[in-house]
Amino acid sequence: MGKTKLAFVADIHYYSPRLGTEGRAYELRSGSDQKCLAESGAVVDAAFGLLKNSDIDALVISGDVSNDGERVSHEEIREKFLDFQKAKPLYLITSTHDWCTDGNPRRFEGDKVYNDVEAFDGPTLDAYYAGFGKENCIAEFETSRGFHSRCFQVSDSLRLLAVNDDADGPGGKSGYSEAHLCWMEEQIKAAKAAGMDVIATEHHLLLPNVSPLINKGQSIGDQYEVAARLADAGLRLMFVGHSHFQRTSEFLSPAGNKITQVNIGSLCGYPAPINYLTVENGRAALRVEFLQGFTHNGKAYGADFFKEHSSAVLLNLLNAAAADKQDLKDRLAAQGIRVKAIDKLYFLIRHFARKALKITVGGAGRLVNFFTFGRGVNKKAVKAHKKEKLLPWILEIFLCIFDGSYLAADMPDTVKTVAVDVSTLPRRIVKELPIKKAKKEKLYKTFAQIEALLRELVYPAYDNMNCEIDL
Repeated sequence: MGKTKLAFVADIHYYSPRLGTEGRAYELRSGSDQKCLAESGAVVDAAFGLLKNSDIDALVISGDVSNDGERVSHEEIREKFLDFQKAKPLYLITSTHDWCTDGNPRRFEGDKVYNDVEAFDGPTLDAYYAGFGKENCIAEFETSRGFHSRCFQVSDSLRLLAVNDDADGPGGKSGYSEAHLCWMEEQIKAAKAAGMDVIATEHHLLLPNVSPLINKGQSIGDQYEVAARLADAGLRLMFVGHSHFQRTSEFLSPAGNKITQVNIGSLCGYPAPINYLTVENGRAALRVEFLQGFTHNGKAYGADFFKEHSSAVLLNLLNAAAADKQDLKDRLAAQGIRVKAIDKLYFLIRHFARKALKITVGGAGRLVNFFTFGRGVNKKAVKAHKKEKLLPWILEIFLCIFDGSYLAADMPDTVKTVAVDVSTLPRRIVKELPIKKAKKEKLYKTFAQIEALLRELVYPAYDNMNCEIDL
């Protein structure tokens, strides 16, 4: 069979500058997560310019093309898609942010947030993007919400199953109705019977990939059953978005069939990944590259811009906690977090925030070991970095959540040792507390997940930048 090369991106979250890019309200929104909103158009232009001149056969976009379903954002990003399509075929699915499931499309002006923004409903949205890849569509399925899943013949030897999982699962969760899932199984088996390779993309995670603690809820409903059925039908590779994490993971069905999930990070947030997939003779090779820069309003920005923007999510909260209670409240509210007791607790919050901004690795190690009688953190590992500030290492580990532990590759083993040791402290403390067995077991389970999360970040189970999959 011939060779096919695709590029995958996800979670563009394109934001029209006409919705406001200045003022306190926009600053709070922009600073509340890792996405770069005002710069999103420039980022897309840079990525598309690169891909137009590459050797890929087609581009696949795995959902959340707009920030919050604003009509103006859809109109502007669709023009970019149409322009790209003049050079290369483009396939896409939409998802929840594209029809604003929370009913909260916004624009920003000064310190005010306005909700008088026109947005698309589901059926209108589906029709708006139906033309992309239409000539290569060989089968489609309409969901109960009026969205379509489609099977595309992207080359002589490869089919792409682009499925919409929005609110189609049990209880209205993301996922699939029985009829939808049966249709998917039929398409997979039909491709195999025709001697074709087949891959798939959906928006929400097929399965938790970093830790159930933080992204179980980002997965589709009935996740393990669906993963097993798709694997048993013959699907070996699924691309997903939604979490904004670049992460590769595997699942083995009870019948012994493996499916690999590639979670694509957000194009408009750190680390701005582009996933390249080469398929040939029943084998797929994945290579992940990060966008190295873009030009916005005549100014050139490098890859560090994404890193600094994402790091600022934590830094801004810490700085606010250390100096300005109202700023802290505003920033938490922008993330949908409201702490009723913040006024009473602020003196403690301020104290710990100021410590966190200044404390060294050595100081933190001594403090932890004091409360654990010298059994908390490896002393030799702490000594290797005792004069260094702790915060930069916290930020590096935080960014590993998004970049597939790319930064961990150059992280000293001593730092990894300290991180893993610190993650065990909650469990150690609970062990000594005089609490009921059932409560202790529940806490143990949560803290064990925290430990597993830290281990996965600094010692990833898979190479998230390069891998090969048998199809």
